[in-house]
Amino acid sequence: MGCAGRAWVRVGCVVLVVTGFVSACFAPNATTAAATTWCGDRSSIVVLGDSHSTGWGLPDYTGNGDYAQTEAGWVSTLKRRASTEWGTVTTVLARNGATAADFHPGGRWPETAAAIDTVGDLHPSLVVIALGGNEFAQDMHPARFDEHYRGLVHEVSRVSPRTTVLLVMGPEMGARLVPDPTHSWNAYVGVAEAVAADEGVGLLDLGEYLPAGGTAEAEGLYLPDDAHLTAAGHRVVHAAVWTRLSMWCGA
Repeated sequence: MGCAGRAWVRVGCVVLVVTGFVSACFAPNATTAAATTWCGDRSSIVVLGDSHSTGWGLPDYTGNGDYAQTEAGWVSTLKRRASTEWGTVTTVLARNGATAADFHPGGRWPETAAAIDTVGDLHPSLVVIALGGNEFAQDMHPARFDEHYRGLVHEVSRVSPRTTVLLVMGPEMGARLVPDPTHSWNAYVGVAEAVAADEGVGLLDLGEYLPAGGTAEAEGLYLPDDAHLTAAGHRVVHAAVWTRLSMWCGA
């Protein structure tokens, strides 16, 4: 995954230390074929995500299950910072509880069901796909996750061949929605790794930078549900994503 170790640090210095660690991870091989469009055009981003992207659980979240601007949310911070530094316009299509299947036609919400059409209309420089946590929570069979997830990546590339795609796999949640789950988080990360390799897209595994929810190292980074991130946890995610997007092109 590009990093030899994990950057788990205490909350007090988490952003500073993680930023330096991520830079060290990506600097040697910053330019990749997957980032061709993004490296020449940072004008637009589309984020496809779940509750980790909406900002749910943060004190100033005002959404109704959809994305809402927050002070510390990693997507909100990315949106503000990319606009300021690069002039980027960011479109966020995220819903609490969303799975990759929801971003195909017939998905549970109009904005997610129309996501492929939206990408086709916008032809963005970058699409960030930050999904997989709810499939893990539901203990969905990894083969089914692969079908939906791989299909989504394929469709994004089909309707907008110019678009750079970055897959972001969140850290392992410490809570499940079924009493006796049989599939480990590594199985879902393995799907993302295979899809990234097969489709020629980027992958950022946040498990390199955040411990699993419910562990001793996770104190201060997760809400009491052990699934959603605190402001400190969101800052770690933003540091990892921002550094990846910056260092991908060697600048």
